[in-house]
Amino acid sequence: MKKATSRIAIALLLCVVSLSVANAKVKSRAVTFGQDFSVGGTLVKAGTYDLSFDDQTNMLTVSNRKTKDVVAKAEARAEARRAGSVYGTDIQIVGSGSAATLAGVAFAGEKMAFMITGSTAAK
Repeated sequence: MKKATSRIAIALLLCVVSLSVANAKVKSRAVTFGQDFSVGGTLVKAGTYDLSFDDQTNMLTVSNRKTKDVVAKAEARAEARRAGSVYGTDIQIVGSGSAATLAGVAFAGEKMAFMITGSTAAK
């Protein structure tokens, strides 16, 4: 009886662990930028890119939409969006001209915004 109970407990534990791994989500959207900006010292030219946020690694990735190559990565944190602003995509760029830097992004329909906390250049 003890053996059967311990096996059931182990099976339940494995189910709980696998559910937590399955809950990790990557949110991704295509975004068109009308100006050049930098992420982690990497200059990103104006154009259409895939922006994705992995909530397990807390990384925001900027990828070329056509070639799927990673252009830049940055550490980011998820935080609640301002009330009433879940309808459109919000892009926050700090500075202007050659000093423009991506500070955060919030995707349309999402309740969370992804704010850049640290940056690393992609290779």
